[in-house]
Amino acid sequence: MNPQQIEAVKKVSGPIMAVAGAGSGKTRVLTNRIAYLIENVGIPAGNILAITFTNRAAEEMKNRVYQMIDLPLKGIWISTFHAMGAKILRFDIHRLGYSNNFQIVDDDDVHIIVKNLLKEHSYDIKSFSPRAVAGLVEKIKGKPETLDFLVEPIKTVMEEIYPAYQRYLKDNNLVDFEDLLILVLELFRGYPDVLKKYQDWFEYVLVDEFQDTNDLQYEIVHLLAKEHKNLFIVGDEDQSIYSFRGSNIENIRKFMRDFPKYHKVVLNQNYRSRTNILNAANSVISHNRNRIPKELFSELGEGEKVYHFRSQNDEEEAYFIYNRIKNLLKDGYDYQDIAVLYRNNAMSRRFEDLFLRYNVPHKVIGNISFYKRKEIKDMIAYLRLLIDRGDDYAFSRIYNEPKRGIGPQSFDKIESHAKANNLKLMDAIDDQIESVSTKGLERLQKLKHDLLEITKNIENVNLLMTYDKLLEVTGYVDMLKNEDWSAEKKIEAERRIENLQEFKTVILEKIKSYDSDVSNFDKLIEILTDLALREEAEALLEDNKFISLMTTHSVKGLEFKVVFIACLEQTLFPSSQSLFEKADIEEERRLFYVALTRAKEKVFLTNARQRYMYGRLMSNEESQFIGEIEDQYIEHSGIGVPKEPVYDRPRHHAINHVVPEVPSGYDPVRNDLTIGDKVEHQTFGKGVVVQLNNDKVTIAFQQNVGIKILMRDHPSIKKVERSNECQRSN
Repeated sequence: MNPQQIEAVKKVSGPIMAVAGAGSGKTRVLTNRIAYLIENVGIPAGNILAITFTNRAAEEMKNRVYQMIDLPLKGIWISTFHAMGAKILRFDIHRLGYSNNFQIVDDDDVHIIVKNLLKEHSYDIKSFSPRAVAGLVEKIKGKPETLDFLVEPIKTVMEEIYPAYQRYLKDNNLVDFEDLLILVLELFRGYPDVLKKYQDWFEYVLVDEFQDTNDLQYEIVHLLAKEHKNLFIVGDEDQSIYSFRGSNIENIRKFMRDFPKYHKVVLNQNYRSRTNILNAANSVISHNRNRIPKELFSELGEGEKVYHFRSQNDEEEAYFIYNRIKNLLKDGYDYQDIAVLYRNNAMSRRFEDLFLRYNVPHKVIGNISFYKRKEIKDMIAYLRLLIDRGDDYAFSRIYNEPKRGIGPQSFDKIESHAKANNLKLMDAIDDQIESVSTKGLERLQKLKHDLLEITKNIENVNLLMTYDKLLEVTGYVDMLKNEDWSAEKKIEAERRIENLQEFKTVILEKIKSYDSDVSNFDKLIEILTDLALREEAEALLEDNKFISLMTTHSVKGLEFKVVFIACLEQTLFPSSQSLFEKADIEEERRLFYVALTRAKEKVFLTNARQRYMYGRLMSNEESQFIGEIEDQYIEHSGIGVPKEPVYDRPRHHAINHVVPEVPSGYDPVRNDLTIGDKVEHQTFGKGVVVQLNNDKVTIAFQQNVGIKILMRDHPSIKKVERSNECQRSN
């Protein structure tokens, strides 16, 4: 380890902030610090809490620590925030009126619950989208004041649906992902003895990717650490790119305020990228003001310059990338060494079409994960009913999967009967219910009997046998085998059966990780908790041979030998919406910085003079971020290669030239508009001027309007203000 890494590992007590640049070995520091605390300082493993953001990162940390230490590690907590919350709630949620065998609902479950509640309260789901309402539920739960800022009619809807949703969860002993943090915070605030228990338990707290924490996560960490103050955070403001998910870059500043005696260590030696790539990234990110200054450096060699190609159109851009990839493969690179990145998912189509045409193996990262597939979610619902027969949501998912002669209308009657008699659904089916098929009820009663028998016998056989028995008594596999499918559906049914069989591997792997003295019932609870916490597109398998296509947000935490960053044009990257606020353009710049620093050996930047996007032909200036790379680190090619720099590059300005300086022939009489001006349109509202072309002006309006090309001197356009940076440049 280098001296800074050793300092971060061996500084034992008090608050410590490790400012960890991209590729600086932060996981190595975290794992070595945990090992040092246990082996060299003598801290019991059970008094250490290490938190990260993804299951993959948590597993990697666990594996590394286990390999480094010979001592027993019983009791150590290395997990994601949500897994930590779930574990705390397993111990103490009864204080809040839940039982400790609660189940976790994912986003799809929440959507269905909200949809049912909207119907129950007589709202038209065509007018009030269940998915949009579910999104508002999440926002209100995280920030209750959100409800006060809603406008009618949605405000009235949410005032009714949100409390109903909360009641439904509690009545059915369910929690959603937000609850895994909110209820922990409720415990800590409302029960000082519970907080004190965990403060004493976790004498040393370590938090990875601190720049990505949200307000709830920060408060939990702060409460846990404020007494002993042994809080070690690893973060990098330059890689904070998830504000749209609620992360708060100011949490690093809060840490500095709440723990004023903190010790700072800067980890700026990069072990991933060549020097030219890092210098290009440093020159771009230095334009952000809101950051702790640092310059990444590498000892891996200078490497090639960043290569920029500007094409006539998006088709030429795609062919350039395709031909470069062909040459890279001839030079000895493998498919999995290469990634093509873009700002949003809509930009992938052109590359997908071309790769398909020429049989280039590729994968768009972010497809439906294994655990989101219908058959897997159905079987998870069955497993949940083994744990808690009162789980109405799980029952409502599988009551007719496979078909048991109970259609939606009959099920509505069962639900009404259950509600009228204050019964759980699995108890209500024992009654005779008017207008519900007796045969259908008998089939449900048999299912209930079979599930209860499996639960009764759960400790007498291993969980794999329990799962096999579940497949048998439910008839799920028989349904897939025996249904009269078309040829295409038959293939899909076979894949679904394979998925159900593969799920046995998942159970087996998880069983192996538990101590022998843990009951099967508790193992199953933990397995279901882990499955609910899994995140999509976690990792790429080493033996997968394909080029990765993904958004710049998805690439965080990954690395490739060669990275293509495509569609680098104003209004695309940076996005049109970011041009309104300084904080937004800074986040876009951080996103570009993250994309650059994923590359080990080569970076290619591409853009087009014209491209088809969203059903129309767009003409955009190239991204300002290309111009922020200093000349000695970049090579330009393609159309319009400038002899002089495209942009002036004043350092440390938040918004540097939304596009190049005003073209020759600019006529100040026409509304006196200049690129970068903020304007207001009578119909479209506020916008930013992004392009001027003779008598036309291109304006990026806010998200619900988008980009419009208008007559430059139209009286509907009124200039509001002009950005200071543009005033300085002109």
